[in-house]
Amino acid sequence: MKWRKTMNNFRLSNASHVLKPSWYKQQMSGWSKPSYILLIIGWIFLITVGFMGGVNELAITSTVAGVIGFTCTVAITNGKPINGILGFVSAIMLIYVASVTGNYSDIIMQAFYVMLLDLPIMFSFSWNKTEFQPRKMKRHDMLLTSLIFLVFLLITYGIDTLLQSPQAVLDAIAATIGLTGAVLTLKKFRATYYFWLAQGLMSIALWIQTALHGHAVWVLMFTYILYLLNDLVAFTSSKWFHERKA
Repeated sequence: MKWRKTMNNFRLSNASHVLKPSWYKQQMSGWSKPSYILLIIGWIFLITVGFMGGVNELAITSTVAGVIGFTCTVAITNGKPINGILGFVSAIMLIYVASVTGNYSDIIMQAFYVMLLDLPIMFSFSWNKTEFQPRKMKRHDMLLTSLIFLVFLLITYGIDTLLQSPQAVLDAIAATIGLTGAVLTLKKFRATYYFWLAQGLMSIALWIQTALHGHAVWVLMFTYILYLLNDLVAFTSSKWFHERKA
């Protein structure tokens, strides 16, 4: 009982940083210069595109979710655990958008992001350290990842088919790639960025098809284009692939 109480107190103290303004200031500092440039351009671009077709509930939700989600991905690239709370807020809003547009696997993906990535990062001592060491995948890691991918694909496609999603194939594949990428991110495998790259491409196609089917949330398509640019930053200048000089 005493051990359990100690662990509970540890988790609470570990998550208390989200209530401190100084923590947010620290989390938004020390990013690479390309990340700051991409972040500012991305914010301006998404807000402009998001409200081009007018201001309504879906436009506001999708635009704010896109801005916060984009900030989350740039934070991941720079190894900042603020991505946990940013991802949590963005995921909740995107679940609403996905429910309106019929992208049911995207709902699953966002919910799993919360459970597999956002909450563990918010409560994880190791993720909240200033530095971490990205891991390279070994053969058994690759085999396990392949199995996880297949299981996720069966679940997402099955649900999309059952609920008659208008974008069943694209939705299921995009969500499966994203779910697998989330697992790899939680485990700090640098291979996660290959999955984010593939997921970004599939999500662009998904939201184009969604717009053509009557839900013109183009801002989410452009959000994923920005995600791809962030992936390029990760490959070229982030701590996931390159050691930072002191």
